[in-house]
Amino acid sequence: MGKAYKRLEDLPPGAVVGTSSLRRKAQLLAYRQDLVVRDLRGNVDTRLAALGNGEYDAILLAAAGLIRLDLRNRIDQFLEPEVMLPAPGQGALALEVRQGDDLAEELCYALHHPPSHDRVRAERAFLKGLGAGCLAPVGALAQVAEDGTLLLEGGLFSPDGKSFIRAEIEGEASEAEELGLELARDVLEQGGREILEQTRPL
Repeated sequence: MGKAYKRLEDLPPGAVVGTSSLRRKAQLLAYRQDLVVRDLRGNVDTRLAALGNGEYDAILLAAAGLIRLDLRNRIDQFLEPEVMLPAPGQGALALEVRQGDDLAEELCYALHHPPSHDRVRAERAFLKGLGAGCLAPVGALAQVAEDGTLLLEGGLFSPDGKSFIRAEIEGEASEAEELGLELARDVLEQGGREILEQTRPL
């Protein structure tokens, strides 16, 4: 078994990293072109076993899934948004109820979290504005400050990580969708259309 690396920065050139996500692969290569990124398949146990038997020097998994499975001790590093933007809308939960069910609607309204709703609206509008599919290497992260200001960062990456555009926009959270669409237009104008062409299947 090879050396155990604890941080992305510790991996030597040519280190093999496993992930099942094209979005994660593209962003990882955008951050470090010297790594070798290979597909990682199977359930969590299978993936961790592949790391343990030396098939990979490191693997990328969703922290939320590991924590939910009580495997927090297997996480060596949480990647910051500067390295790895999440998928648009990642982590958001929604409830759907029967039309006309007043009690269910009232209960859902009590659980509604407006800042989370604004964040998801901005991130999804960014994805929609790019005209990219849900599997394209697109990342987005919106944050809402206490004063109602929304900051949206978005990124579009080529599958090999060699071309990418990251940009951000700030405005009122009440205009979340408009901000997402405006950021998408900005990214497309900066060369995003050419990057999107690389993500479409032949």
